[in-house]
Amino acid sequence: MNGILRKWKGIANEVPNNIKRIFMSILLNHFGMGMFATLYNLYLQEIGFNKAFMGELISTTALASAIFLVPIGFLSDRIGRKKTMIIGVFFVSICQILRALLVSNNQLLFFSFLLGIFNAFFMVANAPFLMENTTKEIRMKVFSINFALMIFASMMGNIIGGSLPLLFLKTGMFTMAWGQRMTLLLSTIASLLAVLPLFKISEVKIEGKADIKEFIENIFSKSTWTIISKFIIASALVGFGAGLFVPFSNVYFENQFALSSTQIGLIMSMGQAITVFAVMMGPYLANKFGRVKTVFMLQGLSIPFMVMLGDTKFLIIAIIAFLIRQAIMNASGPITSTIMMEEVPDKLKGLTNSLNQTVVQIGWAICGRLSGVIIDGYGYGRIFYLAGMLYAISSVYYFITFKYLDKRTSVATEAV
Repeated sequence: MNGILRKWKGIANEVPNNIKRIFMSILLNHFGMGMFATLYNLYLQEIGFNKAFMGELISTTALASAIFLVPIGFLSDRIGRKKTMIIGVFFVSICQILRALLVSNNQLLFFSFLLGIFNAFFMVANAPFLMENTTKEIRMKVFSINFALMIFASMMGNIIGGSLPLLFLKTGMFTMAWGQRMTLLLSTIASLLAVLPLFKISEVKIEGKADIKEFIENIFSKSTWTIISKFIIASALVGFGAGLFVPFSNVYFENQFALSSTQIGLIMSMGQAITVFAVMMGPYLANKFGRVKTVFMLQGLSIPFMVMLGDTKFLIIAIIAFLIRQAIMNASGPITSTIMMEEVPDKLKGLTNSLNQTVVQIGWAICGRLSGVIIDGYGYGRIFYLAGMLYAISSVYYFITFKYLDKRTSVATEAV
């Protein structure tokens, strides 16, 4: 363990300043987002909305992202990653403020749609930014640190976001709904502050600005789809599976086990803490077993714990299953991102990332609405079984489709 820590410390010294600045922005932004995510569904439930409407909001946000990801990917190539991320982080914060203040169905749907659009700005710019500012030697580890910081910041946000409403309630000055609303508004301050480190980023010059004609030709090119369709199918399977249950994790614990927001925040933060460790171990597992085999093992191992969440009536089993599933499934994320960014040609990286994120958001758009209806009608069990089935298909598909990459890496290593 000490050897691993020394290696990570050495890598931290190699990280360029641009990457350190994006890391600072990620810490602030995801701290605020972690607070908001822990509470928002609980807040909606507190003020009288059902889970079908929550699913509609989730679906609306995801659908907006899906529609706009590709054009925003092109815009990112034109104006640069820095401006793209600044626009996204700032306007996402504004949308969240309004979502916390408004209570009309139509207003919430409208600003959820805008939220999805501005979410897309950071989604499409983050991975290409990391690629453009790192060398191949440290790239996978930088992707892992990037993901681990998102998780760590969200963990801290989960803890604070879960605790503050009860503290407001204890003052006697706020109802539970107003305590939750105040916490949601406070969370947006951290997200707004995340814009500041982005202004200090030095934009990396990319040879040749994106040309709209070439961009459209790439979208309709058969050779383009031959390369990227494999990655898109794998992402779609995971996106559809995650869309079924991830948005409802907090209300699952409240409805099934009558937990308070503080307890739910603590569980979410524990999940994030274990995930940070799992993500940081990901590159070493990939070096030991091969990147594709590691993805296959991690995704496959998460499935039994998902089924346990749907079956159990015992809180301790639900918590353990939730923690382990989240950690081992999310540990594969940086590995799949690195593989995708390295395997597609430079001129297709932006388009590939945009389309990859698009199919994930389509999965959330469809399954977020479907899941809310299923939960209201049949309970939580079925969404976990369906998600487990999709994850199983995804892990097998990924291994069969990309196993040649591990063989190629092994041959290259032997040649050196």
